[in-house]
Amino acid sequence: MAPPITASRRRLLARSLAVSGALAGAGLVPVHARRPHRSGAFPARPIRLIVPFAPGGSTDLLARLIARHLFEPSRAAAGHSVWVDNVAGAGGNTGAAMVARAPADGHTLEIGAMSTHAMNAKLYRGLPFDPIQDFDTVAMLAYAINVIAVSADLPVHTFPELLAYLRAHPGRVNYASGGVGTHNHLTLALLAKTQQLDMVHVPYRGGGPAVAALLQGECQLFAGGASLLLPHVPSGRVRLIAVTEGQRSALLPDVPSVAETLPGYEVTNWYGVFAPRGLDPAVRQQLNREINRVTALPDVARYLRSLGLMTSQLDADQAHAILQADQQLWSATIDGLGIHAE
Repeated sequence: MAPPITASRRRLLARSLAVSGALAGAGLVPVHARRPHRSGAFPARPIRLIVPFAPGGSTDLLARLIARHLFEPSRAAAGHSVWVDNVAGAGGNTGAAMVARAPADGHTLEIGAMSTHAMNAKLYRGLPFDPIQDFDTVAMLAYAINVIAVSADLPVHTFPELLAYLRAHPGRVNYASGGVGTHNHLTLALLAKTQQLDMVHVPYRGGGPAVAALLQGECQLFAGGASLLLPHVPSGRVRLIAVTEGQRSALLPDVPSVAETLPGYEVTNWYGVFAPRGLDPAVRQQLNREINRVTALPDVARYLRSLGLMTSQLDADQAHAILQADQQLWSATIDGLGIHAE
């Protein structure tokens, strides 16, 4: 079940539904002015899931989980396969561009994130594709519990202690991210701006490498999906300081929310499936049903919960409306932060 949508997000969601037709002509020039691709039986050949980040991150974990179950057992009988291709670079834009240019037949899909499709149009100038208009939203995979974590070497155990330490040691704490403009980056950039904190941003090529830097002591602070961090909590190598949703998560009830200390601070995150624009509506619906079937499988749902991920059974149009609402939210936030990726 998806986390509750705040009143402000509900208003934006309603507005996005009302103006969806007007938005179709806005933004950058689409990569392809496509008509829906009509085809026979689907899938007709192997399905390629492009992950626009390095292996080891939350997006990669989700893609590999989906790949194991998508269209089984029919694909085995037909001799088809589903495979994951990591195409990292430019904050997710390299892989996303590859999907935008692919045939709109459903056999090339992107396992994307809120950062790649709701943030990057504002962050990157002169993109050769539009992160919303050049894609068909297929499904919402999961909402991630977004957590602020510190390395074992940092002498803080609570969020108020973290704030006090950062204020007492300006410019001395490095925070890792999956790249400039990624969700990891913006979560802590927003905190730094609103609280006037001096931290050093160290970008990596994906969430997996960023967490590795946290574990190795190259950086002392990270904000990202709990799926990346939970495996390292029992050993004491990282400590979970706070969740960034507006309230505590039922999956991590003992971890306070940032909002308990800083009312109004809220950052959410989700992962979705995207296809090149022009996908046959019947194939889009078929993929949506199949992805929702996979994420609802008891073993899959249980595993996702263990990673701090909550499934969301939305149809394709509902998922697209959430994307549009978050794109509006983050466009205003990014303008306020004054962050632009190179």
